[in-house]
Amino acid sequence: MADTLTGKGYAVTTSLAAALTAGAGETITIIGIHVTNIHATDACWVTVDVDRSAAAGVNSELCHQVSIPVNDSLQILNNGKVVMNATDVLKFQAEANSKLEVSISYLVQT
Repeated sequence: MADTLTGKGYAVTTSLAAALTAGAGETITIIGIHVTNIHATDACWVTVDVDRSAAAGVNSELCHQVSIPVNDSLQILNNGKVVMNATDVLKFQAEANSKLEVSISYLVQT
């Protein structure tokens, strides 16, 4: 089994959209999710979901419409971890476009 520690950035929109998907034969361990409000004048809420494959069970909502103040950030996991199995999807939604950016750190095992 190969292990790859990696990360990515993501601009959150008003659509509940996929930021990260575990591929076939992959297990992803998310070790950090930081959401930052980059807007100069407006707070903005964020929702974070994990859509599980049918075999993995119930979907998980990690946070729901949590408001992030101007020039502030939110750490979603607070030292916890989330495991995603093959075809599981990490999704984000914002109250408004062009206000939130996400940094995701994770381990991919194949």
